[in-house]
Amino acid sequence: MCLEKSEERKNQGDYRGASDFLNKAALIHWDKKELRPAITYFQKSLVFNQKVDNQSGMYGIYSNLATIYADLEKFDSSLVFFQKTLEGRKKQGIKEPIISAQINTAVVLNNLKKHDEAAKQLLDALDLAKESLDVEQMRSIYGMLAETYEKAENTVKQKEYFDLYRNFHEMSQQRKIAIVSAEADKARLQAALAETEKQRAELEIALKNTKLKEQEKDIKTKDKALNQLESNFTKQELAYKVLQQETDLQEAKFAQEQAENEQKIARQRLYIGGIAATLLLALVGIIFIYRSQQQKKRANLVLQDKNEEISFQQAQITEQNHELAKVLDEIEDKNLQITSSITYAKRIQEAMLPSLASIQKALPESFVYFRPRDIVSGDFYFFHYFEEEQRTVLAAVDCTGHGVPGAFMSMIGNEILSRIVAENHVCSPAKILNQLNKGITVALHKDETNIHDGMDLALVCIDQKNKKLTFAGAKNPIFYIQNEKLEVIKGDKMPIGGSEREHKGEFTEHVIDISVPTTFYIFSDGFQDQFGGERGRKFMVKNFRELLFDIHTEDTAKQKQILYQTFKDWIGTSHKPVDDVLVIGGKV
Repeated sequence: MCLEKSEERKNQGDYRGASDFLNKAALIHWDKKELRPAITYFQKSLVFNQKVDNQSGMYGIYSNLATIYADLEKFDSSLVFFQKTLEGRKKQGIKEPIISAQINTAVVLNNLKKHDEAAKQLLDALDLAKESLDVEQMRSIYGMLAETYEKAENTVKQKEYFDLYRNFHEMSQQRKIAIVSAEADKARLQAALAETEKQRAELEIALKNTKLKEQEKDIKTKDKALNQLESNFTKQELAYKVLQQETDLQEAKFAQEQAENEQKIARQRLYIGGIAATLLLALVGIIFIYRSQQQKKRANLVLQDKNEEISFQQAQITEQNHELAKVLDEIEDKNLQITSSITYAKRIQEAMLPSLASIQKALPESFVYFRPRDIVSGDFYFFHYFEEEQRTVLAAVDCTGHGVPGAFMSMIGNEILSRIVAENHVCSPAKILNQLNKGITVALHKDETNIHDGMDLALVCIDQKNKKLTFAGAKNPIFYIQNEKLEVIKGDKMPIGGSEREHKGEFTEHVIDISVPTTFYIFSDGFQDQFGGERGRKFMVKNFRELLFDIHTEDTAKQKQILYQTFKDWIGTSHKPVDDVLVIGGKV
């Protein structure tokens, strides 16, 4: 119905009306979780809004499209539309929609791991909220800033904004308590007024009862005086009354006779009127039947036309259904082809990964827990063993994105790592990361394309002869446990690839003495960032660290099984994996 109305308005040249009906169609599909048709109708509506330069309508559609793409986890597309929304809201100059657009943009940027840009948007939104004295909005933004800086591993800023969030949260709770208290006072006042009103009504009733008693007393006094007056009637008065009553009786008889005569005349008139009414009703009935037959003939003609029109429309619908079935078959074939291609790509990616048997041959007490979010993964692990030197290079790599884009990055990263380590025999973690960064920059032609994709990773080199483990990290840390104490060494705060301003120098190398029993873990951020549990929150780094400490005394096969079961229980049936998961552990 909405599509027909939209087409009708378009044919009339009413593009604004046509866009409104397309918006309704899109919202109906969106409400039914049918996101693809919703995107199609929003895009068609956008064209009509652009024709009539309806700025407000365009910005609303940009926001809706951005939200849908975020639901589909197509964050790059979502970011484009949120940025358009923000640009338009700034032109309109109304603070509240600008703040909302900046917050939405920040959420998407965080999903794309562009935490610095997300923080900038939130700080701009905070300035506007301060101008509006919007305490609730300020509290919310402080919380989001704390979370953003936590992801960016800026603990100083995280603590600063978390303290502000907590203070504003307490202020908000106090305001709510004050409001509840004021409402309670108001309720008590209303109850007191109601009680006063009730007492006033009771007084009025008592006053009316008093007046009624006084009236009853007055009536009794008058009745007594009347009885006294009747007892004083003289005989002459009684005689006069009798005479008067006889006169009244004769007049009543005369009136009765006159009424009987009038009734006879009225019955005769009624009889004649009944006959006339019967004839009139018969005539009206004949006219009604004739008109009904004529209307029935006209209705039959209209119905016949409608039936012919319906038959024609049914034929058109049948033809459209055939065409739609063909299109659906083509789409299904293409989906099968795409899925088949991606599944084949998965086999290629799996073939690229080192075998678990070769890893466990060099490190017998080790495990790899690897869970791609989609068919193919943006996470991958790298392994190479220098047999003569008895040194092992092991890395857990998290590429930008997941699915097909992430898989492409993982193929490029694995190829460059193989060339650096296996072909050039580089075993220093810091040197490996420095050369990998340069290799990614060259491979993606960053100077020409301005592509900022890259990867975060943790890389170790285990020297079994000299009993030492060297580590370097691009944003990702290493956890290791010695003498029942868990230690953390953070990676450098710069990724492999990324923008030029993120790189502040060479990567740092750390050395760990493994002459005592040591358990170590390197990983991507997929496990700790997974939403789940009863409240739908993230697993968080703190819980992940405690989990690894609790299981480190188990054998590595049991550790992998516990990680698998914990992750499965955490997401349950209400949540879906949001990222690829990779955890590598070993005992040396």
